[in-house]
Amino acid sequence: MRTRLTLSVMALAMAASPALAQPAADITAKLTIFQPVNQQMIDSTDKAIARFKTKYPNVTIEPQFVPQPSWGEYNTSFINQVATGAAPDIMFSAIEGFAETANRGLLRDLGPLIDADPTAKAVLDELDPNLLDGMRTRSTGQLNFFPTEWNNIVVYYNKDMFDKAGVAYPADDWTWADFRETAKQLTIADANGNVTQYGYFVPGFNFGLTPWFLTNEASVLDADWKQSAVATDNFRETLQFLHDLINVDKSAPAFESGVGDSKFVAGQVAMFSAGHWPIPEIRASGLTNVGVQIMPVNKVKTTVFGIGGLAVTSASQNPELAWEFVKEMTGKEFQTELADSERSIPSWRSLATTDKYLSFPDNAAIFYGSAATAKPVASPPNFAQVEEMTMRYVGAYLNGNEDLDTTISGLDSELSRAMKRAYN
Repeated sequence: MRTRLTLSVMALAMAASPALAQPAADITAKLTIFQPVNQQMIDSTDKAIARFKTKYPNVTIEPQFVPQPSWGEYNTSFINQVATGAAPDIMFSAIEGFAETANRGLLRDLGPLIDADPTAKAVLDELDPNLLDGMRTRSTGQLNFFPTEWNNIVVYYNKDMFDKAGVAYPADDWTWADFRETAKQLTIADANGNVTQYGYFVPGFNFGLTPWFLTNEASVLDADWKQSAVATDNFRETLQFLHDLINVDKSAPAFESGVGDSKFVAGQVAMFSAGHWPIPEIRASGLTNVGVQIMPVNKVKTTVFGIGGLAVTSASQNPELAWEFVKEMTGKEFQTELADSERSIPSWRSLATTDKYLSFPDNAAIFYGSAATAKPVASPPNFAQVEEMTMRYVGAYLNGNEDLDTTISGLDSELSRAMKRAYN
């Protein structure tokens, strides 16, 4: 089934590559759009539909909001729906799903559409070139998704806790050694030795862990996302460093799944790593004296980025209309709503650098400021499998349930087999 589906849709994709004509305003049609379910997405989609109706009053748009427990499961839902013959016209995904869907030939190459569309070119002019390059499907160089928003990872810190401990705020040139000492100084225990405040929460999710590897010139996969890269000194050093924060310094709680933002707003940790998405909860908690800083450096100054986008499916019977709605869902009104929600970083530079957007937390300019040097999260076609393996092995080691040699050899072996299957 998978081979027949891939070949047939790839044929459609190749046949549908030329630029599309502008649809007539009085066209009658229906579009379906496949998206993850969250309130911000629902609200913004409803508004975009209302705007689109003023241009194409006879077009009906049917949103399909799908649970997204993980990007791997979300992509599987999309692929399964296509296999039933009920492919939507438009699909939203994060970078973690780009390769899996594009490599199957399920999506149009947007390059010809963009080249013939000044409006689309203007949108891409707002996006940092580094982010745009990271969006391209590596096996083909095509741009199958049009950018909506993105996120990175920075370090959040409670300035009141720093002030109380007499610790200097982190500088933009801080190192792993600086970070480790800072986390120790911010860790507080009671008279019985029970920790009441930890210096840092080690991120319990793949995206959050990734910049720790990147700042040490390490990665789970090689630069092409085709082979395991865990059997290196730098990868080993990174795992050891995170392990020691938890198990030697006791400046971080036991490793667990999650971001750490709930512990941060509860006053249980002084620092955690995340993108822009926790800001609404931090504001709601009443915390106001909060700053952010770039990830500490061991070998290179960088961080990770993930980016979201909309694709037009190869199976769409109305690709010209679908493309028009993609532009509606990535235009200035949509981007303004994204900025106002504070859940992510707008792909439009002008909206991610306004005084309003940068007003909180302190040093918020580093969010878009990282765009030129951040690296895309490794997102091979079997992303879900790679993520599950990585988190399983890393979690066992960080919690002291496995030694480092066994962790690396086991992860390397499983990854190598998985990557061979993914590309053969």
